[in-house]
Amino acid sequence: MPTVKARDRASLSWLPIGGCGMKRWPLYVAIAYVVLLFAGLTFLPAAPETTASGKEIVHYYQEHASAVRLAMWLGAWSTVPLVLLIAHLRSRLTGIGRDVMLLGAASLVATTAVWSWFNLGLALHPNTLDAHVARTITDVGAYFGPVLTVSVVLLITPVGLAAWRREGGLPRWLAWLTIVFAVEQSIETITIFGKSGFIAPGGPMNFSLGAGLLLIWVIGVGAASSSAPPSGVPIVAT
Repeated sequence: MPTVKARDRASLSWLPIGGCGMKRWPLYVAIAYVVLLFAGLTFLPAAPETTASGKEIVHYYQEHASAVRLAMWLGAWSTVPLVLLIAHLRSRLTGIGRDVMLLGAASLVATTAVWSWFNLGLALHPNTLDAHVARTITDVGAYFGPVLTVSVVLLITPVGLAAWRREGGLPRWLAWLTIVFAVEQSIETITIFGKSGFIAPGGPMNFSLGAGLLLIWVIGVGAASSSAPPSGVPIVAT
């Protein structure tokens, strides 16, 4: 396993891992991610339920097209702090876990981008939107949350295992938080089979419970990884 030796640290001086003022930057980017998402949700009214008619969906986008575009714009920018945090966490991992986490993170980012395309497309010309088309596109987009659960499990599990083993300077409490979140996400896959109510695809289990735990985990992992690795824990070179 390649590690960063003392003479090589100068070549990584652009990374904000040294100095008292910036050693907590992972926590700051985690907070930035959460703030951007919350800001978008503040402007965006609750979306129609899966049982809503096509006409109700068309009316929603006619009334809130600008809010949808603003929320998706803020969500797009939230990718920046999220990727910085993921890159930092990956440097704390070793072995196959680094690649598993990377693929899970890439899937999360890519899937989120595709989901935003559906929402932005519906909000672009709402006054000429066909009710049947709107219902079909919304149905496809509703499965963003149910399918995303597996990507999230792939992303967080290597971090949880490293924390359980006290590797990379990650505390044990992060492992317990990750276990809770991973179990919830695994159960949440049942929303693929849901039709209405709490377990409906794109419903409360996805966007209230699951999304809420994701934001808690992001803040937790940002705080847990903010301190420099203790002596003897290598920073893995890419």
